[in-house]
Amino acid sequence: MSSTGAAPSREQVATRRRRGLELLRDGARSSRRMLVLGSFNLDLLPPFLAEATDRVGFPTRVELAPFGQADLLVADPSSALYRAAPDAVVLVQAPEDALQPLFDLPASQAGDPAALADATIDVLRTQLETILDRLPGTTCYLVAFGTDRAPNAQVLDPLAAERGQAAVERFTTGIRALARISPRVVVVDWDWHVRRLGWSAVRDDRLWYLGRMRLSPTGCAALAELVADAVAAYAGSAKKVVALDLDNTLWGGIVGEDGLKGLEIGGDGVGAAFQDFQRELLKLHDAGVLLVVASKNNRDDAVEVLETHPGMILRLEHLAADRIDWRDKATSLREIAGELNLGLDSFVFLDDNPVERTWISESLPEVLVPELPPDPADRPAFLRAATWFARIETTTADRRRAATYAEQRHRTTLLSQATSFEEFIASLEQNVTFEPVRETSLARAAQMCQRTNQFNLTTRRYTAADLEQLGNDPNVELYTLAVSDRFGDSGITGLTILRHDPDRETTEIDTLLMSCRVLGRRVEDAFLAFIADRAAARGSRYVDGLFEPTRKNGQVTTFYAKRGFADLGDGRFRIDLTAGPPASPEGVGVTVAADA
Repeated sequence: MSSTGAAPSREQVATRRRRGLELLRDGARSSRRMLVLGSFNLDLLPPFLAEATDRVGFPTRVELAPFGQADLLVADPSSALYRAAPDAVVLVQAPEDALQPLFDLPASQAGDPAALADATIDVLRTQLETILDRLPGTTCYLVAFGTDRAPNAQVLDPLAAERGQAAVERFTTGIRALARISPRVVVVDWDWHVRRLGWSAVRDDRLWYLGRMRLSPTGCAALAELVADAVAAYAGSAKKVVALDLDNTLWGGIVGEDGLKGLEIGGDGVGAAFQDFQRELLKLHDAGVLLVVASKNNRDDAVEVLETHPGMILRLEHLAADRIDWRDKATSLREIAGELNLGLDSFVFLDDNPVERTWISESLPEVLVPELPPDPADRPAFLRAATWFARIETTTADRRRAATYAEQRHRTTLLSQATSFEEFIASLEQNVTFEPVRETSLARAAQMCQRTNQFNLTTRRYTAADLEQLGNDPNVELYTLAVSDRFGDSGITGLTILRHDPDRETTEIDTLLMSCRVLGRRVEDAFLAFIADRAAARGSRYVDGLFEPTRKNGQVTTFYAKRGFADLGDGRFRIDLTAGPPASPEGVGVTVAADA
């Protein structure tokens, strides 16, 4: 993903276009398809979109519909839009096109500007609802395009109806609100993004008059990158952990040499920049990104700063883990990853020292190691512009993630003090809740499909659109698992997708996944017992479990075999419910939603 927040250079634009053209010619590279519907000429966009989606890890075949034809293509059920059945549709509506009377006619002839904006939004809403209904597997990326001009700029009052500015803002705000139609509608806020880039950097008015193009090649490259970032965020590719150095990264100075009072944190100048950098990190923490520290330092000195320095925004309590000692940082990061039960490919490493960055890049290539700006004044903006942690929305699980890791430490302590595992399970006072996937839990379910790797029997990367479509199949059931205990509520931490085949009296476990935070506490056995109950309720005699090995799910290779399933070969396991279904474990309370 992009992390600069600036428009691409001319050299980058040329390189990306060449690469994109190669990808478009090699259409067989990806099974994903994207169709662009624009109100103006976007002929230059497809190669940039192909390159940008490929660069963020989601290679896509990009096609472009004739501009200005969205209303006809959407209305006609036999149009090329529906024949293509793309995985994604990108809709780009410029205000100058959508509100054309307002821009092209004198104010006296343009009609009521607010009514025109509302009517146009209603048309877009109908188009989106039609696409979602006719293409249940499609995600719509709706670009809030914006403009840098008022229809009648000679009227200076921004609220005057004849100026038209209020109507344009009403239209753009209305587009943003269309995301509430469905989780399958994602707003790409170009209007906000271009404020940082500047319209002059992304537009060439000569191209408008020559070919009805509202964006230059640079603008198309920047828009493509923004759409690709949204595609990656929708797919749940956000990094989970920021690993931080301390000296000259989190604060100015070296605590072992300068002492507590000699550090630069807060106040004016560079100290304020370090403090703002910490504020941006705290925002990530509150959105569910885990903060950890890997620092070569005397631990007591560093902890004193974290706990007592008045300029510190981040405190020790905000860290999910830390390694503050004199060992090499690659070893520290490996240990932290093991402690958090997360893969190193979930980590972003931030360190001011280029030698340390090089060491981590070479020793742990799966860790993302960006070049931290040498000037601390540039770092808050650098972190704000970074898209490694971008997500479409923040779920309840995201907001509670840091707290759940703190709760997990309490459970680990309890386990070490228990005289037996049975005593530990009983003392946890666990309860699991099973509920059908609902609109309110769809985003979390899709997030787990995209991000859960270790306890994931099939690792099928379903999106919200996919799950919504599956939920419409009468022979498919989708259930979430939520876990709570005496230390707190872990929230939704599991998902199963069941495919019932009445003719064969068989229920197939298409998906069974759980967060590693709740593993090893017999919750997985309660989940399997619930699945068996659902299968029996649907008239099934057999439950078939599938295992599709990946590089990361080796720990569940024997999951079904250890629980009485017969190995049928080719990754399929079966249990006969008439011979004894899986039993719910003792010490785990179970709550099933009334509509389950």
